[in-house]
Amino acid sequence: MKLSVNIMVLVITLMMAIPSYHAYVIPSQSRAAMARQTPTKSSAIVQKHENLAKPTTPPTHHRLMARDLQQTLSLYVNWQSVCNGGGNQAQVSIGNPSLKNLWQTVTQTVNCGRGSTVTVTETISNMATTTTTVSGSQSTYIPVCDDACWSGYLWHTYGYGISVAQAFTGIVCILIGIYFMVFGYRSFRLTLAFTGFVFFATMTWIGLTNNEPANGYPNTDILYVCVSAGLGLVGAVLCAFLYGASIYLIGGLGGFFFAVWILSWKASLVISVKVAYICFIVGIGVVGAGLVYLLETYVLILATSFTGAYLTIFGLDFFAHTGLLNSWLYIFDANPNHFNAYMIQKTVLVMLSFIGVFFLASAGWQYFWNIIKHNRKTGVNMEPKQEEEGK
Repeated sequence: MKLSVNIMVLVITLMMAIPSYHAYVIPSQSRAAMARQTPTKSSAIVQKHENLAKPTTPPTHHRLMARDLQQTLSLYVNWQSVCNGGGNQAQVSIGNPSLKNLWQTVTQTVNCGRGSTVTVTETISNMATTTTTVSGSQSTYIPVCDDACWSGYLWHTYGYGISVAQAFTGIVCILIGIYFMVFGYRSFRLTLAFTGFVFFATMTWIGLTNNEPANGYPNTDILYVCVSAGLGLVGAVLCAFLYGASIYLIGGLGGFFFAVWILSWKASLVISVKVAYICFIVGIGVVGAGLVYLLETYVLILATSFTGAYLTIFGLDFFAHTGLLNSWLYIFDANPNHFNAYMIQKTVLVMLSFIGVFFLASAGWQYFWNIIKHNRKTGVNMEPKQEEEGK
């Protein structure tokens, strides 16, 4: 009798334990299934043979801050060596720092430019990577960049030598820039066309570079040049005939380049927060467009002078390879497959200074020749025919 009572108590106890088991054990098993398993050395070998799927959450790309600049420069030097045939082992940039603690093999394709790619691999273990902590604020951190570092930095931007696409882009920028500085105010209909060309070509380039795949486009240089120039011509035709609207674009484009010039005076930009500097560029462009209505003649002279000065020096950089182009890439290229950095050296400061010198010289020339000597008037309330009759 006592035995049967004990058996019944045991059965009742087990029946009461079953719901609590389901309430605790099963959810914990689900959480364990969802958690990322940390592979061991043996499991990494199994993954290599079985080709298991990658983690479901891809690494997120963060814009490189000052404290990450040293690592980026190191990647440039390493990738330069790989593209020059320096072996198949390369440093791999990992967006998720937690992955650095895993034992795994990471494969990445390095785009060497001009349609050439190299696939590199690196085995990362829990002892392979260490993190360097930089004390102090980001604004006071100055990365170390020797000759090899600077060579890799410039190679990542321009490649070796001057390609046909670089030469073509540089010459077009220089010619348009000189036109803006000398004839920007006088030949107003042509100025409207060039303004539309520059604006549409710039926006096209920004769209292309931010959507470029990891392996690059087929015939990358040809695609960039032809598509940007083609849509630029469309913009030129539109702006040449839409006088009432496109005249404001002259002031907006001048403000756009002026904002980029201001941001470029410091490594990793004067304003380092992405949202802030985008708002700054858009805001200065809108102010420039609005001032055309208020000040007309003076703003048009200043806008065409600065646009011309910036385009001229920008085009020269395709031949001089000073690193000024990196400010443009750092601001407008947010492609997660690209790793951009912006460094300041004397050559960059010289280029930025000459933009200011050319701007002042052009503004003085255009004001003297068009306003003082010939008293030409151009503005929102004037028709193009009246302008031509005044000549």
